[in-house]
Formats: sequence, structure tokens, C-alpha cells
Amino acid sequence: MVEKEKKVKEPKPKGYYKEKLTPKFIKDSRVKRDAAVAAVDLASLSKPINDAATSGPKKMKDFTLWAGWKTALVGLGGVIFVILIWSLYAYICDLQNVTSYLSSPWEVVESFYEQAIVHPYLWRHLGASLQRIVIGYLIALITSVPVAFLMAWYKPVRAFFDPFIQFLRCVPPIAYVPVVVAAFGTNENSKYFIIFLAVFLTMTVTIYQGVRNVDLTLVKAAYTFGARDRNLFLGVIVPSAFPFILTAMRLGVGAAMTTLVAAELTGTETGLGAFIQGQGSQTMMDGCIMGILVLGLFGILFDKGLLFIEKRLTRWK
Repeated sequence: MVEKEKKVKEPKPKGYYKEKLTPKFIKDSRVKRDAAVAAVDLASLSKPINDAATSGPKKMKDFTLWAGWKTALVGLGGVIFVILIWSLYAYICDLQNVTSYLSSPWEVVESFYEQAIVHPYLWRHLGASLQRIVIGYLIALITSVPVAFLMAWYKPVRAFFDPFIQFLRCVPPIAYVPVVVAAFGTNENSKYFIIFLAVFLTMTVTIYQGVRNVDLTLVKAAYTFGARDRNLFLGVIVPSAFPFILTAMRLGVGAAMTTLVAAELTGTETGLGAFIQGQGSQTMMDGCIMGILVLGLFGILFDKGLLFIEKRLTRWK
């Protein structure tokens, strides 16, 4: 086959572009451009999909927060709606003589008045439960933070702890009860340990993920400016992971509250978990529901308190 001759591009003479870019040349180019734009038939062009005349105006989603009073008002409306449905169910069951062990909201209020004001048994149970939650939670907080940082910082530590943490996360806390009773007995230590274990697993995984998700750009920039491991840890890793520590603390409160009933299965006469179980076993559902509501309300108070602290300590985010 005959090869085609390659055209060699001849270099432009010296001063070619300077002569081309004269004021007259630029003016003529602008005139030609404006004439070409004017010659375009805009009516023949296809309309965009989000044309207001055909599909209506498109508005970007507003992700800004509501005012505080709006959130409170809607939340209160949701609570009132649930209470109305609950009251309606109890009224229909009573009207049709249907056997139902679910107490009405007014019976729960009467139970609270009886056991919290007339005979203050509730506060004794609440105090015992709060003591167990606080002790187990604080032990888990003190131990989970260094373990999570060591797992994220050193691969051998991660390889050692990760199988145990992943295994224990898949087992519900109530399954630990026979083993914990055999190891610690039925004293308070068994209850502290069950709450500690549930909170420790939740907080360790959350803090570990926070340390692992630190922006590598910050790490590289620190090394570029001559930072050592100690400077990198204290100046970059800890501040970046601090919001995750606060989030882990909030999740730990939920884990402690949900594990309390399992912890008090190890044998006790005091505590909200024991109170709820005792009321439920005797089909006294007004007291059982009242105990559940008190436990949930104190959990919300703890969570809101930690959320308030988180907002104050992480204003720099």
C-alpha cells in the first residue's frame, strides 16, 4: 500500500499573530459572532424538561432546620395523636365487652399517682436502676475510648480485638445472663457488667469508625509540615474524632437503657426492669406501661442533655 505523505505544518512567520490581532480584526470577529447568534432560530430549539409552562416551576429542596417551636408543636401533636388512638382502642374494647389487658391512658396516670406520689415505690426502683446505668456507662466510656483509638492506630490491636467485638455485637444482651450469673453471681456486679458490655461494644465501634474516617488530606498536610506521630494524634486525630466520641456517648445511653431489663434479670427486687417484669407477670398493665414510660422519658432526658453538650463543644464544625 502506498503510504500517504504526512503534511508538515509550516511555522507561521514572525509577527503573524501580532498582525492578526489588530483592533480591526477583533472588531470584525465580534460582528461575525453577533450575526451568527442572531441568525439562530430560538423557536426551533427544544425546550428544557423543567420548563415552567409544561411541567411547572422547579424548586430546590430546602434542607434548613425548622424553628424550635414548630418542632415542639409537631412533636406534641404526634404524642396527642397516639394517646387519642390508645384511648379510642380502650374505649371500643370496653364498649364491646372485649377482654383486653391493655390499660387506658387514664389508668396509667392513676397508677403513676398511686406509686409515685401516694406510695413512692417508683422512685426507689428508679434510683436503683439509675445507679446501675451510671456505673456501667462510666466504666464503658473510660475503657472504650482508648480501645477504639488503639484499634484504629495499631493494626495488631485491631486484629486482636475485632473478632471478639464483632462476635459479641451479634449476640443479644439477654443471652449473656446465664453466663454472667455463673461468673459474677446475682449481686450488683453482674448487672454492671451486662450494661457495661452493651455500652462498650456500641461506643467502641462508633469511635473506631470516627478515627478511621479522619480526612487523609489533614494527615498528609500534618506530615508535610513535619508533624510527628504524637503531634498528629493530638492535633489532628483527636479533634477530628471528637464529634464521634460525643455521638458514641449518646448511642451508649440508648444501649444502657435497652439493656437494663436484661441486666436486672440476673436477680433483684429493685429497679425499673424488675418493676416492669413484676407488673407484667401479674397482668397489671397500668403499672407495667407506667414503668416503660418513665424509663423512656429518663432516656430522652439523658439524650437531650448529651445533645446539648455536643452542640456546645462542637461549634467549630
